Amino acid sequence: MSLVDKLLQLDANKVIEKPTKEFEIERLSNLLGEKVIFKCKALDGETYADIQRKAIDISKKGNIRDMKIFEMQVMTCLEGIIEPNMKDKRLMEHYSVPTPKELIKKMLLPGEIADLYNIINELSGYEKDEDEDEDDIKN
Repeated sequence: MSLVDKLLQLDANKVIEKPTKEFEIERLSNLLGEKVIFKCKALDGETYADIQRKAIDISKKGNIRDMKIFEMQVMTCLEGIIEPNMKDKRLMEHYSVPTPKELIKKMLLPGEIADLYNIINELSGYEKDEDEDEDDIKN
């Protein structure tokens, strides 16, 4: 059986479904007294590329002048977090911020943003857990 025949056996709707993952923000869980779980999803290629393009400052000669890593992480979180809805007006009002980006920056610590960013990257197929690579090499 050819690879095309095998791929035709797959449910097309399941193949295009974006993978998701839940992640507990322990600091917020401790403050609330119950688990605070953020649900993240994979990003499509266009969204991912758009975020990267906005985070990289390129000179007229095509050289990278600046790479706004934190901005890229925040924007990736904004697009990849599906629960809680970081665009919820009630959350923005409660935390006295004008935009969803500012909500993420105010509600989460930089390390928490980095953790969520890494999860969204993994779900999107861009990064693999380094420990898994080491285990594969050892075996």
